[in-house]
Amino acid sequence: MTKQFQSAYRTVIFSLLALTAAQGLAGCSTVNEALSMPICTPETPMENVYKAGPQPWATIIFDYAFPPAPASEATPQPTAVPPNEQQILAARYAAFERLTVEVKRWSDVKTVKLDDTSVVNLVVTYLSPELLQAVYLNQALADRSPISDFPAHLEKAFKPIVKRDELLFLITATSVTYNANPARHTLKIPIEEMVLHNAENLTIVHGHDDHHLAQAIDSLADPVFGYLGYPLSQVTAEQCHWVLDPAYNTVIVVDVPYLEVDSVKKENQYFWTIPYVPLMSSESQAEMPNFNIPAGFDTNLMTPQPAPPRDINQVNYWQEFARFVWRQVTKGNY
Repeated sequence: MTKQFQSAYRTVIFSLLALTAAQGLAGCSTVNEALSMPICTPETPMENVYKAGPQPWATIIFDYAFPPAPASEATPQPTAVPPNEQQILAARYAAFERLTVEVKRWSDVKTVKLDDTSVVNLVVTYLSPELLQAVYLNQALADRSPISDFPAHLEKAFKPIVKRDELLFLITATSVTYNANPARHTLKIPIEEMVLHNAENLTIVHGHDDHHLAQAIDSLADPVFGYLGYPLSQVTAEQCHWVLDPAYNTVIVVDVPYLEVDSVKKENQYFWTIPYVPLMSSESQAEMPNFNIPAGFDTNLMTPQPAPPRDINQVNYWQEFARFVWRQVTKGNY
């Protein structure tokens, strides 16, 4: 493993609540011998994207809400300072803003036309370590959990998801109609053929999926969402290749060869492209948390919600979608 590879993930964190997402991946192994390749096990833990240290902004935000008292000779272990309600609220705003940024950052949307007044929006969201950490941080602050060692709690709680050796994705389908009396349509995703491509021209099939994603989606029914899990690595030419090696992959590409609308194939291929690693990064790109709550901001919005927003054109779409991802990752469909 190169030093470049290690440094790329030193600041990556995974969140406690991704464990629930992992449990939601009731999986069926895809059967596609033409595309599948042997999977290899990572030799070092740093090559698993979900195992590393915390993002700096997460620690800053958490310590802003629950600042530790400095240690002294009389009390060598730091003790928590009594919580300040205004500081907790400001930290919650900073965490919620970060969650919204991360959800938008790791998502791509494709719109499928059903008729002249109805569409289905298909969102692919990579559940990156940064995104999952933002979810965990929001939940911890909402629960007012002044834990003494924030990074240690994250690492301990996420050992099960690290063992999966998978890249986790959330697929969300929502229908939108601009007709008072809309016609009923169905959309079907060939989920077994929804594959991931990398910079080495490998085609990777998912190892686990939520079965209902393969069922026909009713345009007049509730939104549909579920998980896909792709392997972290595969073997080709007797060598272990990391599916998303940050030294070579600048984007994540997921695609399907077609979609079915009302049982008719739309033969054009659909691609979801998510920026992954910049070709050149700089410390100046790091964003400091914003603890200044805007005047008139409704703090009641800083809560999870069970359903995704439907219309990608609404002004607060990504804020509402972030609330949905928060709920889906932490509680699933319970």
